Amino acid sequence: MTAALLRTRAFRDVAVVIVLVFGVGSIAMLLAHVSPFDGFYALIDGAFGTKYELAETLVQTTNLLLPALGIAIAFRAGLFNIGAEGQLVIGGFAAGWLGAQLPLPGYLAVPMVLLAGVVAGGAWGAIPGFMRARFGANEVIATLMLNFVAALLTTYLVTGPLQQGGAGAAETSPLPKAAQLPTLFGTQLTWAFVIALGLAFVMHWVLRRTVFGYELRAAGDAPEAAKRAGIDLSRTALLAMTISGAFAGLGGASIVAGELHRFNTGLSPGYGFIAIAVALVGNLDPRWIIVAALAFGALQSGGYVMQAEAHVPREVVSLVTGLVIVALAGRRVVAALRST
Repeated sequence: MTAALLRTRAFRDVAVVIVLVFGVGSIAMLLAHVSPFDGFYALIDGAFGTKYELAETLVQTTNLLLPALGIAIAFRAGLFNIGAEGQLVIGGFAAGWLGAQLPLPGYLAVPMVLLAGVVAGGAWGAIPGFMRARFGANEVIATLMLNFVAALLTTYLVTGPLQQGGAGAAETSPLPKAAQLPTLFGTQLTWAFVIALGLAFVMHWVLRRTVFGYELRAAGDAPEAAKRAGIDLSRTALLAMTISGAFAGLGGASIVAGELHRFNTGLSPGYGFIAIAVALVGNLDPRWIIVAALAFGALQSGGYVMQAEAHVPREVVSLVTGLVIVALAGRRVVAALRST
């Protein structure tokens, strides 16, 4: 795939996002009898107006960046991982449950909590990866269905055999202070943001400078040529889906360790699905995924202020985000079908 083609695709994706955000957003505001200018001003001010609002935007950015990086890895390998939401939830559950059990000092507790999320999310991602590698199963259907399994399984566990939050509470016990991520600059922002940024640049280096990155890109861009070159496509698919799930699981663990300090069934308002749009808008390039995550993070955090100050329904942000996902993912699927 040439650089010119990538630039053209990226330009089109950005154009689609701009049209949907401002076009559909303005129409929705007018239907709600709200001035689009007032609505977008409240959105931007709510995302960046004060130190704490900026910190909340960066928190939302982190929650989207980690699963988006994982989705990008799968997409780079030619695999459509629609299961980041379930992988994030499973990772968050593992982190919350294990973190509440470990009487460890902070220098061990925090890494163990995050590692639990990585392992659990990776294992959940490996399931459709194995099914694709071994049986040729469709990873879109498998990952989509596993989202529901993850939600139902964790709900059953925290309301049944592993309930720890008290009678009727669908949550685990609180994490001890030692297992919680430290905050930055006296705000709600935690070291998860720094970790996510670091992983984005590491991922960029891996994709561009390592044999594994080359095999991953070759498997996605030209699978037949990659197979003739001796690349094991089944192994690559399994690794890509496992790593993809691990990133999403780390995202869930960082929410538990940095924000909620426990697992509950309301862990994610759909971060795994929004991350699909983030990865696509970022053109599957970790550097641009950071920028896309910031933009969508601003939409998420500023949306609450927009609702409170401009009286724009919060659902407008959800509507625009959903349309972006459908438009970009749909265009990719159509392009993939045409190439087969």
